[in-house]
Amino acid sequence: MMKKVIKALFTAIAVLSISSCQKTPVAGFTTDKTEYVAGETIKLTNTSTDAETFKWTFPDGTTGTVANYDLITNDTDPAATLTFKLEAFSKNGKKTSETTKTVTLKAATGNVTFWQMTGSGYDATPVVLNGITSTITGEEDAAPSCGAADCAVFNNVKVGTYNYSATDGTEVWSGSVTVKKNGCTVIELQ
Repeated sequence: MMKKVIKALFTAIAVLSISSCQKTPVAGFTTDKTEYVAGETIKLTNTSTDAETFKWTFPDGTTGTVANYDLITNDTDPAATLTFKLEAFSKNGKKTSETTKTVTLKAATGNVTFWQMTGSGYDATPVVLNGITSTITGEEDAAPSCGAADCAVFNNVKVGTYNYSATDGTEVWSGSVTVKKNGCTVIELQ
């Protein structure tokens, strides 16, 4: 009986010793940049030490448990400040450490140019896109390049689909245009 008690006591002391000897993890991670444009991938690289398991909390509140993540943002995501949290756990799960990191997400943008053909007879045609007005002040012989002089130019418009309208006092134009990331759409008013 005494042998069983001594053996049980020795086992309990050994278990306590092993669990108390585990190192406390130190949570850490890096991002490949501090500022991103919507549509880019945010690379989260885990640099934690003395950790066995992990729990990430992403800006939208979802969680994940793998060591590293590549988070793909959408072209249409709005500008935002994104905060990521990483918790690192010891092998037995009793010791933990956490850290957070914040990055900036900028909205993706593109450009739109409106133009009119030489001989169209339209003078000073204001174009309204997304509440902003720009005016066509001249005519072109062929489709111009993006941002050409004498055209109604809209730069750095957030990615998305917008309605536009234009009038020269007699003629009226309206429609919609889809702005693509880093793109330029050229529209002729005819």
